[in-house]
Amino acid sequence: MQRETLQGVWVSRWTFVAAASGLAIGLGNFWRFPHEVGHYGGLLYILAYLFFLLTLAMPVMLAEVVMGSRGRANPETAIQFLNLESGSRREWRLSPVLAMVTGLLILVHMAVIAGWILSYAYYLSDHKLGAISIEFAGEYFASYIQSREEMLKGFTGFMIILLPLAMMRMTVATGQLLRLLVPIILIALLGMAYAASQMGNFPAGLSWMLAVRPEDFGRDAIVSALGQAFYSLGIGVGAMMIYGAYFPDGRSISRQVGAVAVIDTVVALVAGISIYALVLDYNIEPGNSVPLLFISLPYVFGNLPFGDLLGGAFFVLLGLVMLCSALALLEPTLAWLVEKSPLPRWFAALLLVVGVWLAGVWVIEDVAAPGPATRLFILNRVTSELLLPLSALGLALYAGWVLRDVQARDELYYCNPRTFWIWRILLRYIAPPAILAVLVLANLPKQ
Repeated sequence: MQRETLQGVWVSRWTFVAAASGLAIGLGNFWRFPHEVGHYGGLLYILAYLFFLLTLAMPVMLAEVVMGSRGRANPETAIQFLNLESGSRREWRLSPVLAMVTGLLILVHMAVIAGWILSYAYYLSDHKLGAISIEFAGEYFASYIQSREEMLKGFTGFMIILLPLAMMRMTVATGQLLRLLVPIILIALLGMAYAASQMGNFPAGLSWMLAVRPEDFGRDAIVSALGQAFYSLGIGVGAMMIYGAYFPDGRSISRQVGAVAVIDTVVALVAGISIYALVLDYNIEPGNSVPLLFISLPYVFGNLPFGDLLGGAFFVLLGLVMLCSALALLEPTLAWLVEKSPLPRWFAALLLVVGVWLAGVWVIEDVAAPGPATRLFILNRVTSELLLPLSALGLALYAGWVLRDVQARDELYYCNPRTFWIWRILLRYIAPPAILAVLVLANLPKQ
């Protein structure tokens, strides 16, 4: 028994790959992944990340797409349908609900950072950061995050761009847009890599990312690599389930999921090497995520030939990446509202975007106030270290122990029996303990 989705289906398999890749690429590939690689052992961290990606994150991602494809609805309704088929308990509906809430909270955090990115795209292209010192770059960023008005301009601008795209049906207009945006992002990334090879220290970037540093590789590195593997593929926020609901029949789900993972990994590596090639050429400490993106890189672009154009283009690229991720994070709850209420899509999108905007304003008020940005820090910590692992754990347990083999096999008819068996074993016995380890270890004191 299978239903037709109320929201339509992707017009092609590439549309699914583009949409899912837009979520997976995310901001983490441009600031979190490069920093974690450099901080936690270089090549050893990358190898650990790839291992966890193949054995843990991809199986859970595939399970989310399979459940969405089977249920053909928003995540909560899809689980309801699967429960009817399998005769399982209604309480499992809480897991996709938690995933949708987690996605919205992550969107609030992401949209605030996206506002910073849009502001910096303007500042660089308008020559406001030309020929600056590293000290001035730091002071400029400090003054920016102390200005409520400046942050609100960038944040509100991002939400205004997001709103009309969210109002359009994902499988029609927005899907077609993503088919164009993701190739543009990939081409722009190649251009960035070429510019880094010509204007930066590419060997130093390669060495920083790929050198083996066993002294930096320990428990914290393993926890980070494991968490990054799940975070990078957009697991636990319901987006892969709703994208699976739009998956067209007659296509191999496992192959498309594999393609998304490959694109995500290549982007992460190329972005990391390019960023460090530019930063290390100026003999400055790259810093962690925020200083790297908003202090080190603006300083580098401000002192490069044609740096205003390159810097503006780089931050526009980041803005496009954030836009793709924001659409994916919004879609599960938006589909739920449309399917569960008489609201038209445009009005449901307006309600959600306004709600995210109000929450973002609440966060910005705290960032601009004297003292540490407590709300932004707590929001990031709670979502990434608590809610995201919890929702991913619930979905993995459901897919491994409640979803029947016959239900999954109907969706994975292109998958050979041995691969299908390995996938089920990983879902049942490997992924849940690993996610639980992330949940526990991430909240222990750092070594």
